[in-house]
Order: sequence, then structure tokens, then C-alpha cells
Amino acid sequence: MLIDDGWDLYKNNFRISDQDIYFQEKYYDLYYDETFKKKCFIYKESNKIFLMPFLLQRIKDTTYFDFESAYGYGGPITNTSDQLFLDKAIKNMEVQFAEESIIAGFVRFHPLLKNEKLFENRYNVIFDRKTVALNLELEEDKIWMEEIHSKHRNVIRKAESNGLEFVLDENFDYLEDFIRLYESTMTKLKAEKFYYFTKSYFHELKSNLKEKVFLALVIYQNKVISAAIFFKFGIYGHYHLAGSDEEYLNLYPNNFLIYNVILYLKRNSVKWLHLGGGSDNSENNTLYKFKKRFSSTTLDFKIGKLIFNADIYNALCKDWELKNPQKKEKYKNYFLKYRS
Repeated sequence: MLIDDGWDLYKNNFRISDQDIYFQEKYYDLYYDETFKKKCFIYKESNKIFLMPFLLQRIKDTTYFDFESAYGYGGPITNTSDQLFLDKAIKNMEVQFAEESIIAGFVRFHPLLKNEKLFENRYNVIFDRKTVALNLELEEDKIWMEEIHSKHRNVIRKAESNGLEFVLDENFDYLEDFIRLYESTMTKLKAEKFYYFTKSYFHELKSNLKEKVFLALVIYQNKVISAAIFFKFGIYGHYHLAGSDEEYLNLYPNNFLIYNVILYLKRNSVKWLHLGGGSDNSENNTLYKFKKRFSSTTLDFKIGKLIFNADIYNALCKDWELKNPQKKEKYKNYFLKYRS
């Protein structure tokens, strides 16, 4: 079945290790608007369940729809390895999508859950980039000496000696400071529009997710110089968004901040901290290399290009190319290119 809301009622069917914040209804509430409508496909037999939330969009000037997973990581989750059940679930999903005129979907799979395995034999699943995750079940001394690179350890010590203060802000009291740093960082990086969010998004983030989200900050001489939003859901933690004051980067506040979050999450029963990947898919990417110096564990982030009605999808892409010849070369490898 395809539903608009109420899918959190099914979360008791899942082990805590089989779900994460990115599949929660309150997370999807952050992204749906007049363009994207939140939906969730659910297939259930007895105690077995297959569930996939997504954001549905009508394709302009048509009666058809496509979808994508929300910002971050998504795709399907299930509580069983029964292949016969999973095959039936996916077949049922395809029938349901055909009835609803859904022709295609773009999925950002979850690197820790490795849920791309549910789709990779049926759809086009592609490796996008490496991400970094830290096993918080390791002893603190082992994390410090064996996971965190010596260069990071050195600058974390320097940060401590320079008088940097770590603050855990569970109430978002410093939200305006975070927004200031985040927006200035995105401007400095000349980030795409995709990475900008409204102020209301950040306020709703806290009101929607409550104790599952927190701010981490570094203060120096009474000024917030680094800040980041983290998620904490079950056994998983995630580094969501971050910003820092370029003037104080020589004090290494970002290294100091992440290390203190590692300690906080470990001491609060989180088993994995997912730091994510770089700003592109190169393993020489500066951000990726920075994150990799916190952990020896890397994961594959994969995306799915799901086509349910190839004839209609190809026709829409061809029509778009005819109407936009100046964009044809630039977007030749883009999925859902007709949105461009």
C-alpha cells in the first residue's frame, strides 16, 4: 500500500539496527512542500515488512510522477531476509507505482544499512563515493590511538591548550550562531543551491526531531567559531551539517568539535558515527581526507536510478532534449534530466 502518513506506527516491527532517522516520518516532514509530497510504500505479511518512504513530484505538464529519497540517506528497509517475501514486496511496489503513474525514482541508499542490496539485482544501482564511519564500540583509548590519525591527535591537543571550549547544545540555544557559520561556509565554498536551507528548516529540525538532533559548538573567547548539527537515533549517529569561522581555522576547532562528539555519542550508547563523504567523489577530496583521519572504516555510498516505465521515461527525456538543445550535453548523464 501507498500511504501519506502514519508509517512510524510500523517502526516496532524493526530491530533498532534495521532503522534510522532518515526513515522516520518526522524527518520527511522537513522536506515535503507544494512541490514534493511525502509518501511511503509498505508491504506486509504477518510479521514481515518492507517499507520505503520517498518524496513524490508531478512531472511538469504531464500526468506522470517521479520521486526521490529525502536529503541524506534513504531507500527501503525490511526486517527479513526472506527472498520470496522481498521479491513479492518489490513486485507489489511496481504494480502500485504503475497504478499511480509513477515512472521513475532516484534513491540515495544508506551506507551503514547497505540497503542497496535489496534493489541491485533489479535496478540500476551505482557507486557514488566513499564515506567514513567510526565504530564507537571500540574502547576510547583505541579510538584515540588507532583510529584517529596522529595529525588529528596533535591538533586536538593544540585546540585544548589554546583554550577552546566544547559545548553540547541540545536545546538549539545557539541556532543563530550555527546558521551564520553554515551560510558563510556555503558561500565560501560556492555551494550549489541544494545545500542551502531556510531558517524555518533549522527550527523545524529541532521541533520535529526533538532529542534525536543536537548542536555541537566550539567557543573561543566568548565567540562561537565552529558549529555542527548531529543526529542521534538508536545505535547510529550522523554528522549532518556544519560551518566554521574561517578566521579561526588555525585553532583547529572542527577537529576538536568532532572528537568531543565522538566521546559524547560513545558514552551515550551510540555504536556508529557516520561522518559522510567528501564534497565530490574523489578520494583526494579535502573534506573526505579530513573525515578519513577520524576512522579507518570506509563505506560505499550508492545511488539508485529506478525506472518503472522505460517507454514514458525515455520519451520524456527525448522531448526535454528537443526543447533544450543548449542543455543536452551538460545533462546527458543526468537522471530525471527533464527536471533541469
